[in-house]
Amino acid sequence: MSRVMMVWFRADRAHDDACGERLAALARRMTDAHGISARWGWRDEAGAGYRTWLETYEPLAAERCDAFVDSLQAAARELGLDALALNGRHVEAFEWSA
Repeated sequence: MSRVMMVWFRADRAHDDACGERLAALARRMTDAHGISARWGWRDEAGAGYRTWLETYEPLAAERCDAFVDSLQAAARELGLDALALNGRHVEAFEWSA
C-alpha cells in the first residue's frame, strides 16, 4: 500500500508571495530527493486575514514515511516555512487502497 503525506498550515495574507515561493522550492527538493509527486495550493479564508495552505506528497511507501517526514520538516525549517505558519505546520499521512 502507498501513502500520501498531506501538510496544512495557515499564514497571514501578507506572506502569500513568500509562502508560494518557499512551497515551490520545497516541492522541488522533495521531488528531487525522494522521487515523489509534490503539489501545493491554498484556500482563502473569507474575512479571516489568513490563507490555509495544503501540500501533498505521493506515492510514498509506508516504510519510507518516517524518513520522509524528517526530511520534509528539516527542509521546511531551512526554507523558513515554519516561521510563516500560524500555529505550526500539521503533517498527516493517509493510506490509499488503490
